[in-house]
Amino acid sequence: MPRAKSPAYNNGMPQDCSLSRIIFWNVNNKDLTDAVCSLANLTTADVIVLNENKVPSDRTLRELQKNVSADFYRPHAMSEKRFHCFCRRCELDISEVHSGERTSTRKWRIGTHRALLSLVHGVDIRNYDGETRQSFAQSLASEVRFVQEQHGTRKLVLLGDFNMNPYDRGMNLAAGLNAMMTRSCVTPGFRRHLNERYDFYYNPMWSLFGDNTDGPAGTVHDTSNQGPYGWNMLDQVVIHHSIVPLFHDVTILTEAGVQSLMDAKGRPDAENASDHFPILVSFCGENHE
Repeated sequence: MPRAKSPAYNNGMPQDCSLSRIIFWNVNNKDLTDAVCSLANLTTADVIVLNENKVPSDRTLRELQKNVSADFYRPHAMSEKRFHCFCRRCELDISEVHSGERTSTRKWRIGTHRALLSLVHGVDIRNYDGETRQSFAQSLASEVRFVQEQHGTRKLVLLGDFNMNPYDRGMNLAAGLNAMMTRSCVTPGFRRHLNERYDFYYNPMWSLFGDNTDGPAGTVHDTSNQGPYGWNMLDQVVIHHSIVPLFHDVTILTEAGVQSLMDAKGRPDAENASDHFPILVSFCGENHE
């Protein structure tokens, strides 16, 4: 049964690094508040984003304040329809500046860098075909460019349940998310398609795919007609090339304290937890621009 190795969350961090840790978890409309608190304690996460959370956000907040840290608060948001967001460091900001039908874009400070964090919940695999999901990705890319221009920065990270795999066309199409497999692929900064310029993004989730990794082979396991690959990497972080140097690592989490989030086969325990594993993303912003 595959197990994620115990993460050394401070390993390799420069002493002058301002570390920011974010957990994203699609909790599948279940009350997993205890597990959320355990994850927050285990990882010392600064930001927790819950997708498909049926528990009222004020209740989740009370439990986080009681069991993890009294510093947790709910950043300003125009809507909590899809995302419940909690933060324990006010200097990170995380206040919402743009709300879409399936997105929420937040201010975000990484060290002294002013950036944007766009939370994403893509159209689901069971009810939407590949062409529709590709169309969503292209609309998302257009929305992201609009927000970047509106706020005068390209420093943006997309995080969430994309309901696509890293290799799906919408993820790497130039006019889609233009998200590449390796850091070296994004070093040119952009590519042109039909005489239009499209910025590159880096998708580190590629490196966690398959059984030759320390943890599970993906974040979701599905062998239905909508999930013919078995393992899928639907939960992802995608990073604009300009802030790739600030990215430290991403981990698929399989334990919440003493509770395993895996079933006996090493897959997400959909009965006792969620059908998605949570992911932990870490960024390290230096203390000077």
